[in-house]
Amino acid sequence: MRIFVFFLIMFNILWAIEYTKEEKEFLKNNPIIYMSAMKYWPLDKNGESIHTNYMKLLNKYGGLNLQPVFYEYWSDGFKDAKDGITYGIMALSYSKEREKYFYYTKPYNYAPYYLVVNKNSKINSMKDLKNKKIYIAKNSILREVLKDKNFNIVYYKNPYKRLANKEIDAMLIFYMPENRYINQFKVIKTFIDKAGEEHIGINKKYTQLQTIIKKAMQAIPYSEIEKIRAIPYKKILKTDEVLSKNIEFKDLITLEDIFLILLLLSGLMVIIYFVITKKFLNLEIKRFLFLMFLFAMFILGFILYELLVFHYYSNKISTLKSKSFSALYLVDKIEHKIFTLDNFFKRAYLYNQDHTRKLFRNGRITTDNLLIDNSTLYEIITTNNFTQAELTSLAYIKRLLSEILDIQNQILNEKLNMKIYQQKLFYLTEEFDNLRHIIKNENENEIFILNKKLKYQILLLIFSVGLFIIESLLLFFMIKKKIYNPIKYLMKVIKSFRNEEKIPPKEYIYSDEFGKLIDEFFELQSQLNAKIEELHLHKLNLEDKIKNEVEKRTYQESILLRQSRFALMGEMVDAVAHQWKQPLNSISLGIQLLELEIDNLSQEEIETVITNINIQIEHMITTLDEFRTFFKDDKEKSNFCMKQVISKVLNLLKDELLKNEIMIEMNILKDFCIDGSENEFEHLLISLIANSKDIFKEKNIENRKIIIQSREDENYYYLEVIDNAGGVDNKIKEKIFELNYTTREEGTGVGLYLAKQIAIKHTGTLEVENIDNGARFYFKVRKDV
Repeated sequence: MRIFVFFLIMFNILWAIEYTKEEKEFLKNNPIIYMSAMKYWPLDKNGESIHTNYMKLLNKYGGLNLQPVFYEYWSDGFKDAKDGITYGIMALSYSKEREKYFYYTKPYNYAPYYLVVNKNSKINSMKDLKNKKIYIAKNSILREVLKDKNFNIVYYKNPYKRLANKEIDAMLIFYMPENRYINQFKVIKTFIDKAGEEHIGINKKYTQLQTIIKKAMQAIPYSEIEKIRAIPYKKILKTDEVLSKNIEFKDLITLEDIFLILLLLSGLMVIIYFVITKKFLNLEIKRFLFLMFLFAMFILGFILYELLVFHYYSNKISTLKSKSFSALYLVDKIEHKIFTLDNFFKRAYLYNQDHTRKLFRNGRITTDNLLIDNSTLYEIITTNNFTQAELTSLAYIKRLLSEILDIQNQILNEKLNMKIYQQKLFYLTEEFDNLRHIIKNENENEIFILNKKLKYQILLLIFSVGLFIIESLLLFFMIKKKIYNPIKYLMKVIKSFRNEEKIPPKEYIYSDEFGKLIDEFFELQSQLNAKIEELHLHKLNLEDKIKNEVEKRTYQESILLRQSRFALMGEMVDAVAHQWKQPLNSISLGIQLLELEIDNLSQEEIETVITNINIQIEHMITTLDEFRTFFKDDKEKSNFCMKQVISKVLNLLKDELLKNEIMIEMNILKDFCIDGSENEFEHLLISLIANSKDIFKEKNIENRKIIIQSREDENYYYLEVIDNAGGVDNKIKEKIFELNYTTREEGTGVGLYLAKQIAIKHTGTLEVENIDNGARFYFKVRKDV
């Protein structure tokens, strides 16, 4: 017996895979290695494809934990493997392009391709494809291998239909799935160079994994590979194709749904009855609207109920998917821990390094005490994490694990053969695969049923929304008849009454509120006509009075403006005379110089004197033109700017200001333009300057100063005249713009009143406020005027 055990140990030492330190570190950091796999691969009776069976062999003989990640489309699985989302991809054909992204193992299987043609086609081999239109999948390796062939390669989303309709001549495919046209085709098996060789493609990010899998492949006996190749594989129906036969409408509809649908239909019938018989027209509007609101709320409540049910099923599907993922995750964790336990056992068996107790809580080696992360197996295997069917399978796994722990103990005590342990471990691994199938199938079945219920709820939701639309249309019709039509009739009557046309006859004869309202309207019609006639006479009298008052006020304002101008004329004439005095002296001196010294002057000096005389004459003409323009009665409106007006006024008054020792400071922060009479606006500015001048003289102010400036804010433009004449008494500040109000004995009380009226006429306003040692008069106008 001891000799047998010795040879067994030596056999395992010789044949066991010896991973390098780096490879062991990789496996430690990546306990589960996911590989891209396809859902459409033909399966055996256990639901395994040849590729997943080969992964099991790698797991078995390489001590690995390769797990498939299934994809609906090959291109998606290839992309995830290329991007490193999975570690690699199974059944990958070789190409130079793909070698950029993957390490290739030696081929583990050889699969033929199939040439699919119509039954009556003359194509019997690849030689018959010359000049034909051949379908090949978009990402198939055949596109690279056959790119130089003498036929046209095409791609369509539904090639079977196109082949049946003879839009293409043939298809080159990897397998033949179930389809409705299958009986119209014949299938020819064909071998194309090395395109049928199937390798494991390992993403180049995982260099260590390449050598690990190569070692694992070398460890698999050829007889094991022959066994999985000999298994018959075929395409099986999808889960929903099987279940769809067992789900009937009666399994989906509930008594609550039937009750609510009948209630909705009954309410709809009542509304239709009221519409046909027109009885709703005699209902009080308040009661009518309440009933319509009640029915609408009931339908909306039903829609809300269906939305809540829809939300419930959607959440349940999400929960099931999440639970399935969590259960599979826990199963992977448990399996990984069992593989770790197997590794610790082999170390103890081969090297007497027993660290197994570290894997159990408190070092007690029992099934329930096996640590999975920070919890024990007993704490994980609960109804919170698994269904009853899954717990049954887990119970069997626990029993197998218990047997394995017992076998390990016996082997260490040299009581059992290692082959028994390996066989039990293999069974345990198989049971984990079965458990995964249970988790997937059970949740997929329930999710399928829930999806059917979701579709049914969508139909109910569409039905209730349809009812709501029908009810809304009927409600619209009823409201039109009961509310809109009477209102329209009343508006028609009112329009006729307003236009003094013939009143149309009564059209609404029902006894609701609108009917009563129309009756009262006609009763009051004659009284209203009399009142309107009386008001019309009053209106004519009032318009005549207003017109007379407006003409009278306009005439008085024009007289006041003319009087104000004449009042300023004396001062303006004096100012013009003063401005002409200096130019006349200069012209007189020039003429005298020419008379006395003309023989002694050069031509250039004579021209200089004449030029100077012309400049002085131009100055006098400009002054005279501005004086005449100011007193011109300009009735036409124009667009003028503040800087231009200020310059003209200051030119007119400059000598008067100098005579009164008044310093002018002009600060134009924002020049703005308005529409109106420029002459009148000059009058406004002259009145403000004259008012400041009079106050200076009256109060005998020294260091006299007037600031004229313009500015803006968010909504307004401002033109300001600021003086340092001590300000306006607060008691009279509100009165200074009134007609004939003045505080000076020689004053008329007209200047500031007219300035205020000119400001209003120019869509603005004239205000005053006191500042430090002075007053600020400002004209304010909106920007959008």
